Amino acid sequence: MRARRAAGTCGCCEDIVQPGAIRPPGWCNGQVTANPYRAPLLPTRPLAAVAEFESRNHPTAPPAEDRRPRRVRRVRSGIGTALAGHGLAVALPLLPATLADEPGTVYVVSGIAAQLLLAAVVVALGIARTVRRDGSNGVGLVIGWVAGVPIAAVGGIALLIALTA
Repeated sequence: MRARRAAGTCGCCEDIVQPGAIRPPGWCNGQVTANPYRAPLLPTRPLAAVAEFESRNHPTAPPAEDRRPRRVRRVRSGIGTALAGHGLAVALPLLPATLADEPGTVYVVSGIAAQLLLAAVVVALGIARTVRRDGSNGVGLVIGWVAGVPIAAVGGIALLIALTA
């Protein structure tokens, strides 16, 4: 048995438990064996040298006070683009509807097709702008599309009622 024993142990586990570790009373029952799956203790210094990079003289990102207004403008730009897309998706189906014999049916079908096309364009533009590190514009597109869906639905229903009357 070793001369120096940790408090609360019987001495059988001192070679597998780090010295000075606090253990609850009754933790050691005298039957503790070495764990063959335990990872070896790490050396105090890393084996590989730490890579040092030279700092660049030019900043990679604008200061925080410049970033916020630019991001807000880009989000608003995305919202405006999506809302303008909703306006086109509601207005453009009017042309084939006015030329058809059944304007209500033609307007509903072409309006749904225009909204689906707008959703695909918003997803594609959002992904493309996020890949180009312009995520704030992509977020604005999604916000504008989601906000414009109920507005476009109400406007489309009003135009449908006006067409069929």
